[in-house]
This record gives sequence, structure tokens and C-alpha cells, in this order.
Amino acid sequence: MYKNSKAFKAKSTLIKGVFSLFLFIQSTPLFAQTWEYKISKDFEFSIQDKWGESGLYTAKFVLWNARTAFVKNIEIEDDNIGKLVFPDDFKQTRGHFKQDTITEFEWYIEVKKQRVAFGKVSYNPSPNTLLQLLKFSDIDFDDSDIIWGDVTDGYKWEDKKGENIFIRSVLVDSKSNSIHLYFYHFLKETEEFILMRKLTDYVKNCDLDMFANHNIESIELTDIDKDTIAEISFSYSVDCSCLEDSVPIKTKLMLFTKGEKYGIRGTISQKANGLGSEHEIGGNLLKNDLYRRFLFKKWKKLAGEQETIYN
Repeated sequence: MYKNSKAFKAKSTLIKGVFSLFLFIQSTPLFAQTWEYKISKDFEFSIQDKWGESGLYTAKFVLWNARTAFVKNIEIEDDNIGKLVFPDDFKQTRGHFKQDTITEFEWYIEVKKQRVAFGKVSYNPSPNTLLQLLKFSDIDFDDSDIIWGDVTDGYKWEDKKGENIFIRSVLVDSKSNSIHLYFYHFLKETEEFILMRKLTDYVKNCDLDMFANHNIESIELTDIDKDTIAEISFSYSVDCSCLEDSVPIKTKLMLFTKGEKYGIRGTISQKANGLGSEHEIGGNLLKNDLYRRFLFKKWKKLAGEQETIYN
């Protein structure tokens, strides 16, 4: 009797050990994956399987509240990062959504019917919160050589760095058939204004029609990365072409901030001739997702290519 009992306990221990090992083997894949998610300051949602164990999978992104809901499925492979920008890349499935209103959402990302990330987010569509761009006319610098040409316009604002001034000017030389455009950003951190950034562009020796002008209404003050240090963006045209050809005109879209310059260069058709636009992104812009997404949207707006999916 004692031997049988001892054998039974040994057998039970062995079965329990095997069963525990089975549970461990079955459970390990569920917890071994390391999911990493991010929400950028311009509401780009991203998810990544850091271990790349899922192979090719579908990630479901969902945002909702009592009034509306958005959803989007995308395919991701291995340890690649899946990205979606809200609300541009999402599909609205119910209700109404005011694009220009601060809105609270709950959200989650689902993979294989499991929520791998979730939370709450406050959607703020404004890239220029608490910043105010004012028209500036008192342009008085001791050294007249600082500002070249005739001043087109001037603007001022204040941010965390101090008082800022932005000036655009133009210089026309009829003898050489040339036009120069100038852009200046000054910052007053303490006692004096210092030149943070200057940009010069031009059309020279043009015997055709000259397109060299500031796009006045393109001026915009933002705080895209929400660090209370402003960015100022603007566009202009510099080209030498035949007006009769109605060809796309060389156009540049620039952004100044913290003494740095970011830009998109390309061509935009001045008429509805089906030629559309082409563009090339500057090297340092490729390294800044926030500025790149902002300037790309602005470029599409300048080119008349912007579309909306909202009610």
C-alpha cells in the first residue's frame, strides 16, 4: 500500500510537471512580444512588434467618443513600424466631427483580436496655440545695409525665446533683368536684435517673363512641436519662363525656426491645365517628421490638391 501511494504521488508530480511545462510553452509566445506604441505631437499613431514575431499581421487603429468614431486597418510585417496620422488617414464610421475643435478620444490598437495598446488622448488641431502673429511696420535698424531692397512686409511675435521680427523684401534690377527676394528672421533675447536666419533667392538675366514674388498670404506662425518656440513658414516663386506656355512655376515653401531652415522645392501650375505640381523635400526635412508632414500639407494646399474626408 505504501509503495503504491508513493508511486501514485511520483506519477502525479511528473504529470503536474509536464502539464506546467506545457502551460509555459503555450503561454510564452503571448507574453514574449514587446509592443511599442507612440503618439506624436501632431497625432501620428504608431505601433511596432519589437521582436518581429508576428510575421505579416493586420493592426486595427480605433478612436472614439460618444459622438463619433474613426477606424483604420493597415498591414505591418515583422518589426516594421505601422503609422497613421489622425484624422487624415482614418475613416470616420459614425457621427460628426469638427476638425477645428479640441476633442477628447479613447483609442486602442488591436492585433489578432487583442488590444496591444490603448489609452485616452486630447486632440488639439491647432499648430499655433498661444502664439499671435502681428503686422509690424516700425522697421528701424541703425544699419541700413541689414535689410536689402524695398520692404514688402514685416511681422512680429513673442515666444519662449523672446521678441521676434520677420521681414520680407524685394530688389528689382531692370538693367540686368533680375529680381532678388530676401527673408530675415530677427530675435531679441536680451537687449538687441540678432539675425537668426537670412534667405536670399533670385532670378537673373531673364529675357522671358520673370516670376519672382512673395506669396503674401502664405505666411503662417505655428508651434508644431509644442515647445512654445515658434516656426514661421512662407512660400514664394522664382522662375524665368513664358507666360503663354502656362507651364508650372518654380515655387519654394520654407520654414524658419531656431535659426534652422526647412524647405520643399518644386513646381506648381498657375492655371487649371492638368499639369498639377511636383516637389522635392529638403535633406534636413527628411529628419523631422513633424515639420515634413506640416509642410507637405501646406504644399498640397498651395497647389490646390488638398482634399478633405470630413463631414
